[in-house]
Amino acid sequence: MAININRLLILLLIFLGMVCYGTARKDSLQDKASKYYNIAVNQVSDDGKWIVATKVYRHNYDTAVVLATGRSAVKSLVGTLSKKYQYSFVKGSQLLALGQGKAIMWNLLTGTKKELMALADNNDTGNIKQSGIMEKGQKYFLQTSDSVLHIYNAKSALLERVDRVQYFIVGSSESVLYIVKKSGRETQLIKYSGNKLSVVYTTPGIIRSIEEMPSGNLLIVKGEMKSRSDRDARSQKVVFVDVRTGKTVFPDIGEIPQSEYLRFTEIQNGRGIMITGIKHIPAEKGTVDIWYGNDGNLEAKEEGTSVLRYWMWEKDGNTIKKVPSDRFSTVVSLDSPNYFLMFNRGELQNYTTLFPLIHAYIYDLKNDSYKDLGIMQAEISVANGGGYFLYKNTDERWVLVNRKTFDTLPLMKEDLKKASFSPDGQTIFFESSSDLWKYNIKTGRFTALNIDHSNEVKILTKKENDLYPETGYNFRKSILDVNLPVLLSVTKKGSIEKTFFKWDKGRLEKIMTSSSSNITWYKTGHSLDDAVYVEESLHYPPRIVYKETGKENERVIFQSNTQDKTSALIRRDIVSFKNTDDQPLKGLLYYPIGYTEDKKYPMVVHIYEVQSRNPNQYLSPLNNFPVGFDIKKLLEEGYFVYLPDIVNGSLGVGWSALDCVESSLNALKDHPNVDLSNVGLIGHSFGGYRTNFIATRSHRFKTYISGAGAADLTRMYFSYNYTSSTPFYWQFEEGQYNMHSSFAENKKLYVENNPIENVHKVSVPILLWTGMEDKRIVWDQTMEFYIGLKRNKKDVVALFYPGEAHVFTTGSEAEKDLALKIQDWWDYFLKGKKQIPWINKQMTKDAD
Repeated sequence: MAININRLLILLLIFLGMVCYGTARKDSLQDKASKYYNIAVNQVSDDGKWIVATKVYRHNYDTAVVLATGRSAVKSLVGTLSKKYQYSFVKGSQLLALGQGKAIMWNLLTGTKKELMALADNNDTGNIKQSGIMEKGQKYFLQTSDSVLHIYNAKSALLERVDRVQYFIVGSSESVLYIVKKSGRETQLIKYSGNKLSVVYTTPGIIRSIEEMPSGNLLIVKGEMKSRSDRDARSQKVVFVDVRTGKTVFPDIGEIPQSEYLRFTEIQNGRGIMITGIKHIPAEKGTVDIWYGNDGNLEAKEEGTSVLRYWMWEKDGNTIKKVPSDRFSTVVSLDSPNYFLMFNRGELQNYTTLFPLIHAYIYDLKNDSYKDLGIMQAEISVANGGGYFLYKNTDERWVLVNRKTFDTLPLMKEDLKKASFSPDGQTIFFESSSDLWKYNIKTGRFTALNIDHSNEVKILTKKENDLYPETGYNFRKSILDVNLPVLLSVTKKGSIEKTFFKWDKGRLEKIMTSSSSNITWYKTGHSLDDAVYVEESLHYPPRIVYKETGKENERVIFQSNTQDKTSALIRRDIVSFKNTDDQPLKGLLYYPIGYTEDKKYPMVVHIYEVQSRNPNQYLSPLNNFPVGFDIKKLLEEGYFVYLPDIVNGSLGVGWSALDCVESSLNALKDHPNVDLSNVGLIGHSFGGYRTNFIATRSHRFKTYISGAGAADLTRMYFSYNYTSSTPFYWQFEEGQYNMHSSFAENKKLYVENNPIENVHKVSVPILLWTGMEDKRIVWDQTMEFYIGLKRNKKDVVALFYPGEAHVFTTGSEAEKDLALKIQDWWDYFLKGKKQIPWINKQMTKDAD
């Protein structure tokens, strides 16, 4: 067969062009993203004069900047550090920095840097593996790789050298080091305080861990000893150490195997300890796996089960009692040595809600009696000492419980959100959407604290202890001491404007107001006289700001991503519209960079839920979520980008999305520069489902891109979500899909909102994509929609990425490939760039 040489050369040149084009675009995207970084504040000195912040790039975070808060703009930059990961401020404006085995001490006033030489026995200087400070920087310490701990004063004079150190912790007071070290054949717990070393506890065995309780009054030491029942096994040994007296106590809880995890909950600031033993039993896969219809713990099918047992230790008298767990599997501390909240987790779990209601009881350990509290939500707030606690009932109202009398009092005031008790337990403070409220338990009266009568008030500085961690339940001891300065935030209703206040003994002082930026708090001093925070907006990248309370102007001391010259040029409108239920909604409309009024531009519409809540986000290429949706890239390429709000209505989740999106487009019908004949729609996950549905009903879009979206609601409703280890139907009845009824109760609603039922009505090309390890929206939902489109001879391309989950791995080849293909798709269908072979293979009708 003759070969047409000219044709072969042409094909070869086209192929090489495609490779070069793809590589160039890929490298361009990579180069752009690699130059951007987020900024994270690591440390602020106690006096507020110095800051260390890390530049967090996509692939590394080994560069830090050191800043002086007393200077402005460029002058605030003292210098940079690379490949350092631990930072501490030492007295005298010194910075201790450690990384890659080497530590430096940097005098930030003089600029002098010196490498610290904590010599190991082998004279190796690059061997420092741990550093830190105590006594507010009056002392610092270095641990070398040969297990020697060196303690210095702020002038770098060696105060103490401790060898054979296994590990250590700094006490919460920052004035004590607790050190675990070997001494001959024994292991010692050493206390270093006030330039003195003292032995607290010695054991011939191993000390596995030390844990300081929140009050700082007790230290929990977990070690191991030989098992009494099995000569070849080891069991756990628990020791309580009174921090103030140094006295050690050995609670008699019997022999605890190493496989059983022990959790300790402090009672009444160290007067007692509730001990929880958790034994995990892995899920077994045998010949048959039996699933029962009345099973309230389906999570165990994958995660296994846990057997829990409980003890209560009281310091006075060194007594320990076993708390029964035969009737109720879950026991929660009420900050009392004698009273506990008990329930069975799976009793009311029917999976129509993520967190089920609980049927709770108060258990009296002394009298071995139970008080039935009835059915409630799994949310409680406990006072110091547990004299009172609050729970939320099924009507969303707080109920006050007197633990001594078991009396319950529903609080009839509405709109009471998070609750905190005063230190004496006699007053409760409630956040709400209208002011901060105080409730006097003795008088039974509510009083508005006149922070702001019209807007939402939140408490940002309060002391909270989780009473039952690792469960997802909100069981907390929450204490607000109004004798100390309190940081409050007030959010203006109907807007994103937020004001931060210092509230000190009834006196309210504004710190700052944020209306056109996003604020991430890092630090306020105990007196709230100053604050350090990170601020970003649509028009500038994240920057670090220092603000003194009472002074009008804040001080920008570091601006990240100064290479970004285009964000300041971005124009954004907030478009107001109403859906057919007359509900007021908003949409964020971003204009193309370089926009001129004499030209029409194509538009990309992105959907999810309510998207107008954060109009101030900085459009960094690092924030492209979902994958391939980079707003700023689209603006630079000459697209409008539109983010309309979507809310659910009575017609169901799909029809509501269609209604909101088309209403939002109607609001743009008179816009002179939006080319409404060249509009594409994109969504991922829940937005992917909505994109699928809209594609079966709308004629307003030229093309669609749907990522990891549900296609078949009926199948998904009756499926199992392996991400949350629950049936999926709770998400339809109560969660995101919010159908307000089961499939059996309203089958018509589910059918009418099911994309696959009308897949044959899709009228324009659609790009589908998913990760084949997606266990949230299983990948074959995308396959099903593709098969439906293919069967009906629709223009569709589906991208299936092996090894990727619901969210793609950052920096992966899949992430890069998808970003390029999405941009290709928009350019092909909205800009008419037809020389894209992988799309032409579908769209060219005579293609092979």
